Amino acid sequence: MLGAGLDKDKKEISKKIKDRFSSSEIITREELYDYLEKNFFPRLKETTFRWRVYDLKKRNIIVPVKRGVYKLSDHKKVYCPNLNPNIIRINRFLLKKYNDLAYCIWDSSWLNEFSRHQIANDIIFVEVEKDLVRSIFNLLLDRSYKNVFIEPDKFITQTYISENKTSIIIKSLISKSPLQFINNVKIPKLEKMLVDLFSDDKYMIAYKGHEQTIIFESAFEQYQINLSNLINYSRRRKKYKQLKNFLIKNLNLGKELM
Repeated sequence: MLGAGLDKDKKEISKKIKDRFSSSEIITREELYDYLEKNFFPRLKETTFRWRVYDLKKRNIIVPVKRGVYKLSDHKKVYCPNLNPNIIRINRFLLKKYNDLAYCIWDSSWLNEFSRHQIANDIIFVEVEKDLVRSIFNLLLDRSYKNVFIEPDKFITQTYISENKTSIIIKSLISKSPLQFINNVKIPKLEKMLVDLFSDDKYMIAYKGHEQTIIFESAFEQYQINLSNLINYSRRRKKYKQLKNFLIKNLNLGKELM
């Protein structure tokens, strides 16, 4: 009975939070703390507040925007692409060879879900620790993979890779990239894919220009986007200011969200 009572309390608190902040674009940490303390938990302790925030996020009542800022969840789907056999096979080779590898694998064709024009040529990106780029390259060659490249320059990309139906590019993984596991395959979160597209000037040219704006609009409309992850990763790629201006101009995101 205690558990049922606790669930009832959680639902009541969630409903009240939704009512209170329904017209707010953002909820600051201070606003949420004050509301919980005044209405539910007098003399609210910091540890209790942190647990409450964790629980609200876990139940998808609020989502983080950036440090100390939240918004009500719009209950959109979490991005989860289909993994093609090539990616599953490459993942198996990597994990068989390396037990504790920092890596991710993804396919540029995943962007077709969001784009107006469907690009036939796709690139499988295998991002690994910098010191292992050459080793992974050799591993795939030993497994008879063709059209494998190590961080090719723009000339090679436009001359050779653009002519291949499928190419594999091995590149260094940027530390603290937003990643997720799907069926034991480590892939980028949607936030990383969007920032990588925005930052790219070699490999995903077909998705640039107005197509890039369409991809961002569609991704934001269909799926949950953690702006905190997006912002932090864009900073690691030294593209924060440019991405901020792009989102404000093209997606009408409020400056306070960035």
